[in-house]
Order: sequence, then structure tokens, then C-alpha cells
Amino acid sequence: MVLPPDQILFTAGSLCQQYLLVVDGCVRVQQISRSGREILLYRIGPGESCILTTACLFSERPYPAMGITEGPVVAVTLSQAEFSQLVGCSEGFRRFVFRSYGERLAELLMLIETVVFTRLDVRLARRLLELAPHQAELCVTHQKLALELGSAREVISRALKNFADQGWIEQHPRQIVIRDRAALKRVIQSAD
Repeated sequence: MVLPPDQILFTAGSLCQQYLLVVDGCVRVQQISRSGREILLYRIGPGESCILTTACLFSERPYPAMGITEGPVVAVTLSQAEFSQLVGCSEGFRRFVFRSYGERLAELLMLIETVVFTRLDVRLARRLLELAPHQAELCVTHQKLALELGSAREVISRALKNFADQGWIEQHPRQIVIRDRAALKRVIQSAD
């Protein structure tokens, strides 16, 4: 199947009826709290599957989060019956499913550890440097940073203002310019 950008593939509470394997493109999996705060759980890239889909197919429970295409996506789907049959009779497919599941579960546990135990300024400095590894300018909104860091937009805005007041960054509409990479790296190292 070929999916357009910003297509919602599943939402919290919806039933899972097919296994999705991304061939090309990227699907963002995020969770939204009752208060409206969002957190990016992970992205599904080429050759990857969604562990929430796998868990929902095995448990016959609804999705606890939502999946949205970040651009055009090409994917292969298997019905629930085809998925169950392949898991039961194909050792290679079964190994792929459980390896993917285990790897993504480990990533989610690392995300939880980071969100709970790492200061926001450290996570923000790290994300800014990841988004602009070789250039000073990056196009990103405060809301997108909040989503990726599991915080509120207002909190991210205050932290960015603090970075700007220190002279480490400049802020422009939908753009951040990194002025002092070394200072951002020192923020990251302060957590070690």
C-alpha cells in the first residue's frame, strides 16, 4: 500500500486488524495524554514493524497510542489471520517479529529512563545537536521539540529562551540557530 503524508494509521482505542511492515518512508508513533500532552514513542522506518501492532495482534487489545505517516510511506500489510499463520509456521518470520519486538521494547525502556531521569535542558541540548549535526540552522517548532522530548511546549519555550539568554542559540520563527555548540555539549556532559 502507498500512504500519503500525515495519514493516521491507527489511534488510541482502535482495534488492530493488520500487521504493517514499512518498506519506504517513516511512521511516527506517539501517545497523547488526557491533558493533551504528546510524546514521541518511536519511529518506524524501512524494514521495521510496529511493536504496538505486534502486541495488539497477540493480545487482541486496542491500540494504546497513534501512528501517523511523516511523509509518503510504502508498506506491506498482513491480515491478522495471515500474521498468526506466519508466526505459527515460519521460523524466520517468527524470529523477525520477536527480534523487532525485543529491540523496540529496549528502546522504549531507554526512552522512559531518559524522560524520567534526565533533566530537560540536557535532553533539549542533545536533541538540538542531533537535529543539526553539521549546520547551525535548524527548522523546528517548539511544539515538535516538546513532542519529541515528552514535555509541554511552554516548558520547551522557557528552556530555549534560557539557551538564547545565555547566547548559545538564536530563535526565529520556526527556526533555531546554534551559536555555541560547545556550550550545548557542556550541558549534556553535566549530566554524566
